Amino acid sequence: MYRIIGEEAFEDGEVIFAEGSLGRDIYRVKTGAVVICKEVGGRSLILEILRAGELFGEMAFIADAPRSATARAVGRTVVSVVDRSQLEDELNGVSTELYQLFECLALRLKKTTDAAAGISLVRKEPRVSKTWFVVYEHGDMHLEAYSQNASCGGLFIKTPTPLSRGERFNLNLQLPDQPEPLKVFCEVAWNRKRTDDAEHFPLGMGVRFVEMAQADHDKLRLALEKPE
Repeated sequence: MYRIIGEEAFEDGEVIFAEGSLGRDIYRVKTGAVVICKEVGGRSLILEILRAGELFGEMAFIADAPRSATARAVGRTVVSVVDRSQLEDELNGVSTELYQLFECLALRLKKTTDAAAGISLVRKEPRVSKTWFVVYEHGDMHLEAYSQNASCGGLFIKTPTPLSRGERFNLNLQLPDQPEPLKVFCEVAWNRKRTDDAEHFPLGMGVRFVEMAQADHDKLRLALEKPE
């Protein structure tokens, strides 16, 4: 059962979070109601109205993406804030495959919602099994490791000492047949600090690429398309 760590009160029409904003908190309606809506063609399209006991905000948490819609109070509304650290601990303990399934379901729901609203969709980058050498700095430490899989949007780094979720760092990614490594600014999307099957589910962290030069992005795409 999820834990509640606080409550927030909103007046009628007040925005709880806005479409496109950053934030990964999950909420539960305690009293009042919450309308979920999207801006389409300059008009506000209502997707659903949530009543007491219902959860919202989970899509941004699971997919680690900006808010896909706006949440607004209907009448005076009180929402409970779910303990995100508890849920993150639960996610950190699952396998890469199961986490990717959760992420896929969240993104698929977003695509379905966008399609119903008439919004064009952007296909998610596929992940490819790749073993590449990476180097990154953390504090005073100079760390070396290898990737397990990668896409144009991120990769999984195998390491017994993964960084915490949300930490940002500079990464040097060495591609085959490239004299110089790619320079990428990254953020930890999730990590696995324990495992019962190190061969198939190694310790490590999934990182997303925050900033990368276009030339390096082009090199990465070519490397992903090339069979090992």
